[in-house]
Amino acid sequence: MVNPNSPHSDKKPFIRRGKVEFVNLYEVKEHELELLEKGSAGTLQFNFAIFLFSIALTCIAALATADFKWDLAKTIFTFITVIGPLFGGYLMLSWWRTRASLKEVVSVIRSRINGQAPDAQIPEEPETQPKTPEDNEEPNG
Repeated sequence: MVNPNSPHSDKKPFIRRGKVEFVNLYEVKEHELELLEKGSAGTLQFNFAIFLFSIALTCIAALATADFKWDLAKTIFTFITVIGPLFGGYLMLSWWRTRASLKEVVSVIRSRINGQAPDAQIPEEPETQPKTPEDNEEPNG
């Protein structure tokens, strides 16, 4: 006798399915998919700008509280204190001008369904067979 739990059983599994009124399928372009996957290219600029601001604030605190033995160390901290916010501000401005919001990308993708709202009413009996290229051909005559 065959065990019903064995992988070699001929018994088909019981499948339960709940009815879904409609399904929205969205077409996504390759660059949109990459943007959703990796985030915008300006994200690296934003992260580096935050890093530079943080380092500059640390150097300001060090300049305000530390006694430097060597003038070279004080000069390096002063250089970082001046250059950090300047370059960080440039990167922040560059990020702001080139940023692409993920919400905007998703909004563009969602708007591709003929301007219908996601909760729009769908006809009772949708087309069940996919169209073939022959369906679109005009008769020669």
